[in-house]
Amino acid sequence: MRIAPLLAIVCVAGLATTAAAQQTAAPPPAPAPKRARAHAAAGLKLADVAGTWSMESTVKNAAGNDTTVNSELVATATRKGWVTNLAGRDAIPTRVVRVAGDSVMLSAGPYESVVRAGQKVRLRETLHFNGDDVSGTMTAHYGNGATVKGSVKGSRKSKA
Repeated sequence: MRIAPLLAIVCVAGLATTAAAQQTAAPPPAPAPKRARAHAAAGLKLADVAGTWSMESTVKNAAGNDTTVNSELVATATRKGWVTNLAGRDAIPTRVVRVAGDSVMLSAGPYESVVRAGQKVRLRETLHFNGDDVSGTMTAHYGNGATVKGSVKGSRKSKA
């Protein structure tokens, strides 16, 4: 009589072990969508660069010589209200196109060129911010179809 209950217990334990071994492991969680991952590893925020920046752009003039243009960039903590100031000119509305990593891509214009008199220009800049310093590249697209590339550097004058 004792053997039957003992045999029943051994069989039930064996079946339970087999059933547990046959269960599949839970699948690993699906990776977050690319947009969510980029946001989770967010870099620069516009509030980090809000303030007034002294900028120096180096571009080629119509004769092909390097020319330096000094300006002031006023950055806000949002995409709205950014302006570029050139000496003796009205403020130029500047649009934030993209923010990624340590960079902000800007677009301004068309406005009267400082380097090429009598021509309208649209400017695209990619600025890399590092504390109170900024550097980057710019591309000027002129009304006559010419495209000129240059460099930009600057420093923060004041925080917003």
